[in-house]
Amino acid sequence: MMADADSFLTLLVDRIPEARPFVEEKYELGAGEAPPEKDTDTDLYANLLDLFTRAVLQPALAEERLDEDLLRRCFDLVEEMYETPGIFVQGAVYWQVLEYLLESPGYLATAIPFLKGESRDGVSSMLKDYAVKGYEHGLPPLSG
Repeated sequence: MMADADSFLTLLVDRIPEARPFVEEKYELGAGEAPPEKDTDTDLYANLLDLFTRAVLQPALAEERLDEDLLRRCFDLVEEMYETPGIFVQGAVYWQVLEYLLESPGYLATAIPFLKGESRDGVSSMLKDYAVKGYEHGLPPLSG
């Protein structure tokens, strides 16, 4: 589980190496250099959006041939973060990742099979609250 908001960058490059070039560029790191682990908590919202959602997740959701391993790792990270105690991290995930699934009907449709647990419940509530056409009752329960 993610310890705190400052550990996000380390967790991101560990779980989603595809995000490393974006982290290295933003923080002007050398290849393979460890990302900062302190004083980045205030950047969590921006980092989630810019270094994860827009840089990795949305492009992966838009691919014609899905990289299911990448998507599984992305949504495992999302779920782990969403389960982190405290409203700051949960809110960041809700607003900077889950809400951005609604930017395109294709993003949402592709993401649904990978959503589970609390993040799935969050998306389901969001769909009901926003009365998204076709999802007015939220997501169907997971089978199995």
